[in-house]
Amino acid sequence: MKKVLVVEDDPLNVQVMSHFLRAHGYDIVVARTGTEGIEAFAEHHPDLVIVDVQLPRKNGFEVCFEVKRTEEGRRTPVLLMSAVYTDKEHAKRSSTELHADGYLVKPFDMHRLLRQVQGLIG
Repeated sequence: MKKVLVVEDDPLNVQVMSHFLRAHGYDIVVARTGTEGIEAFAEHHPDLVIVDVQLPRKNGFEVCFEVKRTEEGRRTPVLLMSAVYTDKEHAKRSSTELHADGYLVKPFDMHRLLRQVQGLIG
């Protein structure tokens, strides 16, 4: 079973995404802050990281940067999501500069999320 780390501070978003992805066969690990996300990445070795941009302590951009600068992180897809940064140019720049593997604008359709997850890790 593929493991997905969801780094999100909104309890409702965590609940919805976790239940939906579990129902589609993924094992879910949750972190509520950027710092916890980096620690969970090192501890759980997920196949994919889904990280919100607006997080306490370390933002999602910082989490992506720290994950991607590790050897394991360079092989692990990171999917950023944001309700604040919604323009396509920002998404493209973030993905390119941080080596993120995808970007979702909130609110997003759960089936779109699933297609992105399946496209990145099967």
